[in-house]
Parts: sequence; structure tokens; C-alpha cells
Amino acid sequence: MAIKLSELYKSTSRKNMKLIAGKNGINNIVTWAHMIESIETSIFLDGKELAFITGIALEKVDIEEKLYELVEHTYKHKASGIVINTGPYIEKIPEDVIQFCNENNFPLFEVPWHTHLANLMKDFCYQITLSDRTSLELSSALNNAIFFPSQHELYIPYLESKGFRTIWPYCVVLIEIFEQDGITAVSNKKRIKLLRLIENILYSYERTIIYDVDAKITLAFANYTQEEIKNILDEIKKRCMEILKKDEKIYLCVGENTKNIQCIAKSARQAMDVLKIQRKKEINDEVSMYSDLGAYKLLLAIEDKEIIKKYFQETIEELVKNDELKGTDYLTILESYLRNSGSIKAVSEELFYHKNTVCYKLSKIEGILGCNLSYLDNRMTYRLALMIMDII
Repeated sequence: MAIKLSELYKSTSRKNMKLIAGKNGINNIVTWAHMIESIETSIFLDGKELAFITGIALEKVDIEEKLYELVEHTYKHKASGIVINTGPYIEKIPEDVIQFCNENNFPLFEVPWHTHLANLMKDFCYQITLSDRTSLELSSALNNAIFFPSQHELYIPYLESKGFRTIWPYCVVLIEIFEQDGITAVSNKKRIKLLRLIENILYSYERTIIYDVDAKITLAFANYTQEEIKNILDEIKKRCMEILKKDEKIYLCVGENTKNIQCIAKSARQAMDVLKIQRKKEINDEVSMYSDLGAYKLLLAIEDKEIIKKYFQETIEELVKNDELKGTDYLTILESYLRNSGSIKAVSEELFYHKNTVCYKLSKIEGILGCNLSYLDNRMTYRLALMIMDII
């Protein structure tokens, strides 16, 4: 994970570190601390670091201009802030540097020469490491709560110690990202990049946990409403879409809020159910809520899955086999017909078939199914069968 720059700054109250510009960026996320003494070294920043400058490598001639260029390059390489050590090399921070940092909300700190930067950097890195360890431990506790809900000792004491109250409602969100085929996960490098982006967004929100396992990014929200969660996920989706290629797919699937932490496994199962349906229906790039599944929730609540499979076999399996064997598109025709409330005209317009072709295909479908689709009860039967196809 990381830590907010404001938290690091707060811990330095006795270390003579003074914020002189860019205060609106004080809540930037910091992943590490680096010494940056030249433009050449600034290009190695990965982003989110706090950069330290003493000026020792800057030429005395035009030092103010060189310092400005270095600060500008550090900002362009997405550092979270910059610390300038004033003394024999940089006597005073130029006004144009201060102005640049204010205009770009880039936190600029001044530390006098007698302050030992090595100790300051060591302290910052230690705090970042502690924050990372806490994130890992929270992830482990969340994982235990989901997969071993009855073993309370594996997660409740630790979560309570970190301010996650047992009686709060909890919600689990699953995020998966795929290539165009919807089967192959995006590269590990891109997934890590997206994971870091999501972590940085969530850092602005308290009572959230994130971990990544089996190419699924799992989020947990404690004591948030479903509307609040959707708004946060809309932000995540927007930011992720800026990184993803046009043909890459992202699924954001949300379980319902639980009564307490001991029921969080239920929310995780719901999120997984949503993911299964959305992948089957190829609905991606949107936030999908379990609460919006409608009749699917009734089907998913049936514990005896053999009942569901038998219903499928007795209703629509023959049509599916016919399409597979003969290469027909009867299932597509039936789906459109039922979705459009039995309107031949709507099916014709949606699938670009002549009305007579639609009628011919429907008669063939009725023959295979052994029913009359003009009856509402029959249409309801097969509508339900199509929904079952999305969950088996």
C-alpha cells in the first residue's frame, strides 16, 4: 500500500521540515523516499515517491534555473512531493519554484542543512513499511473472514484492533480485467498498475481493504451504503478505463451489504455470482450490483443445484444441442423474441431478419421445444430457462 504525505509530514513536527508550497497536494500518496540530485536521476522515479534534493550535483552557474528544471522534471515523473535541503548548495528556494509548486499542487518542503536527511528518509521509509505490513495483515484477515467465517479468531480480533467493528455492515466487490477474448487475464504488469491505481483511490476512503489473488482484485467496504460504494466504484472504473485499451474488459461486481463481519462470505459469494452472470452475458465496463439482479437472485438462492440443471434439461437443452449440432441460431432468435415480449417486428429489426424468416425460425423452435410460444406461460418458462443458462 502506501501512506499519505500529510501523515508523514505530521510525524516530522520536531524535525524542522516546513511546507512552503503546494499545500493542496498534501494528501498525495507516498510509496517510498528517494534522493534526486539531477534530471538524469529523476527519470528513474516510478511515481508516488517523495523526492529529496540537496543541490550537491547542480552547477553553481545558473543554479536557480537548474533547480527549477529539476523540480519540473520530478513533478512530470509523478513524484508525490519534493523536499529541498537549504544550505551551502541551495541557499534559498527561488520564487519561481515556489510558484510552480503552488500552481501544480505539488508539495514543496524546506529542510535546513543541519537536519540529517538520512535519518529523515529512514524514518519515512520505516513508516511506509509499517503501512505496507498493516495492509498485508488486513488483506489476510479479510481473506480469512471470507473463506473461514466460522473461525472468528482468525480475523475478528485483528480487524477490531484496526478499527473495523464487528457489527458494521460489510460489502465485498470483485474486479476482474481481461483481454478482448474475455478469457485471458491482462498481463501481470498491467494488473499491478491497475491495482496500484485502485489502492491510491481507496486510500482517500477509510474502512476499506484490498487484496489481489488469483487475478481477482477483492475489495471490502465497511459501514458504507450501497450508493456510496457505487460512487467510489464509478470513480475507479473511470480511472481504470483511462489505462485499459479499447478492447480490454473490466468487470466490477458488487455483493450486498451484510449484517456484520461474520456474514461477509455471503457478500463475497454474491459478488462472484454477479461476475459469473456478467461474464456469461458479456456485460462489462459497468458497475454491476447484486441488488439489481432481479429474478436471478431467486435462482441463485436455490441450494439444490440439481433442480436448476434438471429444469434446464427439461426445457431448453434440446434447442442448445440443435444449435451446436447444426449451426443454427435458434437460441439467439428465442432470446430476442422473449426479450421483446413476443414482437416479430422487434426481433426482425434487432437481428436484421425479414419478418417471414423470423416466423419460419420460430416455427422450427416451437417444433424442437414442443410448445406454442404465443402463450404467456410458455414464454415465462423459457425466459426462466435462459436465465438459468447464465448461472449454470
